[in-house]
Amino acid sequence: MRAHLVRGLCAVRGIDVDVVTTSPEGQAFLAGLGTPSVVLSEHFAVAFSGCHDMARAKTDACVLRYYLDPTRGLRDLWALARMARGASFVVCDSLHPALLVAPLVPFVRRMRVVHVFGDNIWSAAHENFAGRAPAWFERLYKKALARMRDASFACIVHTIDPAAHEHGRAVVLPPILPSPARTPAAVRASLGLGAHDRLAAVYLNPHFRDPAVPAAIEAALARRGFRMVAVGEGYAGRPGWAAQDADLASVVRAADLFVSGAGMGALAQARVFGTPLVALLGDQPEQQRNATALARSRAPFAAVPLGAADLEDALGRAIDSVSRTHLHALEGTAQEVHDAWARAFTDLVTLAEQGAAHEESRVHRLARPRDEQPARRRQVARRTAA
Repeated sequence: MRAHLVRGLCAVRGIDVDVVTTSPEGQAFLAGLGTPSVVLSEHFAVAFSGCHDMARAKTDACVLRYYLDPTRGLRDLWALARMARGASFVVCDSLHPALLVAPLVPFVRRMRVVHVFGDNIWSAAHENFAGRAPAWFERLYKKALARMRDASFACIVHTIDPAAHEHGRAVVLPPILPSPARTPAAVRASLGLGAHDRLAAVYLNPHFRDPAVPAAIEAALARRGFRMVAVGEGYAGRPGWAAQDADLASVVRAADLFVSGAGMGALAQARVFGTPLVALLGDQPEQQRNATALARSRAPFAAVPLGAADLEDALGRAIDSVSRTHLHALEGTAQEVHDAWARAFTDLVTLAEQGAAHEESRVHRLARPRDEQPARRRQVARRTAA
């Protein structure tokens, strides 16, 4: 979704963006939103097991093989370098290993890399081996990860509390979110809802596959009289669920309740639209940190562990605790967020162009005038040798 939104914001400002994804499913999702893309390879992916539980050992093994097998990471680097010819920079969303290492690899070092990541995904990556590896290895890993990040052209960090974030070299922004295309009144009218009817928006990302999860959500909402609009790629064939909705943001803004994971997109919508959020938490370090951060904010919020013994009951109690209040515009508007992201990318393009012009000028200054007469070149060579 971030790639789709950034592409649209940049297009308005005359900046072309080519999108590369890492799976046919991602490509299909983007196509449904109107954004064309190409698939780099499927050699790297964060592994999940159970229901939204990160499989750490399997992910670690995938990263290791990706770096060591030249038909994977090295091949992807070559492909990205070819795609990036003539581009101001390449954006790496959420710490993909190929672009993490790219600024340190001689044959692609000139490819400028801009990392875009949430502050909590960085923290989760930084602490990935805490308690799981010897202390010396953990220190070496953290040092290498920081070296990769610092070698990049720039970093954009999105966080739900930009004012409290230490800037350093990074551009710090609130999480990007879609702009609603319809008013709340229009959304509710299209669903045939009256002024006192209750509406719940539900979004579950593709890592949710367990049928027990939507069953618990449906039952908990039905018991409380909610009309549900549900989207989840993993539940595309389930009655009442859609694989995607390009204007789900309009439904979230109009809703009395939002049920989702604790990804940055969901948190951003809860804060900007003021819609109470019930977040489903698996063993996923980034989202657990996101939930902790949101719990400290003013947004109405409750977290429900997916491992709860009675998920429907836990959901019901969470819904009851947050659905009494609907606050509006806690954190500005979607347009203000979009303007901030657009300025960041426009400024980085300008900076990259200035750097390219400076580099070209430096090369011209260092280059010696050449004498194209063969006899004279031989004489100069002999004098130099003497």
